[in-house]
Amino acid sequence: MTMNMKRKVLFFVAAIIAFVFASCGKEKNNEEPGYVKMRINHYQQPVNNEEYFKGLAYLIQEGEEIGSEIWHPLLNTISGFDYELGYVYEIAVIKNEIDETLIDNPGVEYACERVISKTRAPENATFQLTIAINYTNGFESLVEKNEESHYTLMGETVIEAGEFYNTLEESIENQHGLRGTFSHMDDQSICLVGLEVFGE
Repeated sequence: MTMNMKRKVLFFVAAIIAFVFASCGKEKNNEEPGYVKMRINHYQQPVNNEEYFKGLAYLIQEGEEIGSEIWHPLLNTISGFDYELGYVYEIAVIKNEIDETLIDNPGVEYACERVISKTRAPENATFQLTIAINYTNGFESLVEKNEESHYTLMGETVIEAGEFYNTLEESIENQHGLRGTFSHMDDQSICLVGLEVFGE
């Protein structure tokens, strides 16, 4: 093999290697994020954490937890997801890892790819929520009044307090811990059907 031929072969091999590396890099950069199946409960948990999340958090299950009694609050939003109170959802979501070094960055972005199922909660379903917390060194209420003097969860879901209204009001004024038992009314309100007071 002549010297000129050897140079051509080496150049050809080098070009193939460069193409393979470039293709691998391009494939990695353009890799589509995977879909994750997620179940979302029929009610939300109020969260008041200025640093991470403030509002009503979805209660979710993922992976092997789906169908169990274990639910976790998702301290994040899900773009493209239209949640309706009173329904259990199964959805496919895309989880994108983002730069965790940024201030107030949760590290993951969620986007709803599609709704797999949407099931109304049973008519007699009840659920419990902590709505006021008495700490050793402070007090935190997760309910507040709106313009019509109705209590709400973090200014969003309306609470029909009924016979518990005065007890709820007095307990918050006296900074007692509270856990409420609720039932669904419609897609914007819930009914308080039981109230536990702590630290009286």
